[in-house]
Amino acid sequence: MMVGWNDTYLANHLPSDTAAAGAAVGTIQYFFWFTGLVAGAVAAGSTAIIARAIGAKHRSLANSICAQSILFTAIIGGIFGLATLVFAAPMAKLTGLHGSAYDFAFVYLRLLSPSVPFVLVMIVANACLRGAGDTLSPAIAMIIVDLINIFFSWGLTRGLWGMPKLGFNGIAIGTIIAYIAGGIIQLVVLIVGRGGIRLYLHRLRPHWHNLQRIVRIGLPSGAGDLLNFGANFVLIMVINSTDPTNVASAAHNIAIRVESLSYMTGFAVAVAATTMVGQSLGMRDPKRATRVAYLAYLLGGGFMTFAGLCFIFLGHYPAAFLSADPSVRNLAARCLLITGFCQSGFAAAIIFSGALRGAGDTMSVMIMSLISVILLRLGGVLVVGLWLHMGLAAIWVVLASELFIRGCLIYSRFLQGGWKHVEV
Repeated sequence: MMVGWNDTYLANHLPSDTAAAGAAVGTIQYFFWFTGLVAGAVAAGSTAIIARAIGAKHRSLANSICAQSILFTAIIGGIFGLATLVFAAPMAKLTGLHGSAYDFAFVYLRLLSPSVPFVLVMIVANACLRGAGDTLSPAIAMIIVDLINIFFSWGLTRGLWGMPKLGFNGIAIGTIIAYIAGGIIQLVVLIVGRGGIRLYLHRLRPHWHNLQRIVRIGLPSGAGDLLNFGANFVLIMVINSTDPTNVASAAHNIAIRVESLSYMTGFAVAVAATTMVGQSLGMRDPKRATRVAYLAYLLGGGFMTFAGLCFIFLGHYPAAFLSADPSVRNLAARCLLITGFCQSGFAAAIIFSGALRGAGDTMSVMIMSLISVILLRLGGVLVVGLWLHMGLAAIWVVLASELFIRGCLIYSRFLQGGWKHVEV
């Protein structure tokens, strides 16, 4: 989250073309979201199986799953990084950005491509550690990533601390350095061993049975996330293609960055729910798993509801902080007001999805996401944005409504209770 905030702030405070730079940084994050989906699918399978194994005191299985996850992700990450380097131009064109925003997006993609394998490995390493119950090591690693990113991105963008002044390119180079450092740090942590899990090099040989288990659990999760990505990428294409000034694109990116203060907290609590539900079921204690999920929603949902009230009444302050352009920050504040009303439902979608994934019930999450994202999010955005041309605020009404409804759907599956009997 903080890497995104840092890059967004710097892009929106360049000496010129701030709206174009802000639109480019926000849009290209969608490509990194896509590559992260593969890591996320592996992470979902890894976390669920490792949590069950730790709960059942089967550490050798947990270590094997960890190694196979890292192996698979490193290979995929290398392929994606090369593809990003080679196909940067058509990928930037696909976004629908215009003029200097397209130029910024192309440069940003090319520069960030070497960091892709390290980002993916970092995501999966964090998931393995969290599945074992160690959330401290990933937190420390990400704090280090944030500090490195802030130091180098600010230094290289503005020519501080003896570094060359590279302008927009400095944002991307600082992010590369931070992501590569994060991937290396987490590999070292796993090799040394933390939280009862360890990466043994001899376990990096392919173990097809465990790979199949990871894929079987992770694939539905990845498919659901891919679906969500597809709908959101269509959304950003609609915004970019109908916005020659780049104001709506920049405002959309800023609103998402500010909203991340709420939903990243929900995701953090969902990680705890995923791990503890999996471990509880490994202990064959479904009542404990149920209590964990409700406590997670009490904590995460309570915070997100409070954050929603802040967005409604105080959203113009963070919007003004992230952009010096009055038209961009006013539109971003309007979007934040709209999304403030859906945060309790958004929390249910995040946290109860985490609980279901911890149980290995990724298929039901995928099906409900399919229904909600295709019919409501994608369909609504196309109608409101392309057909009716109602603008960014109306699009955010659609997004907020879909998130609230998705939360209700996922909670209904949790209430039904079939997740207690899923085999991983």
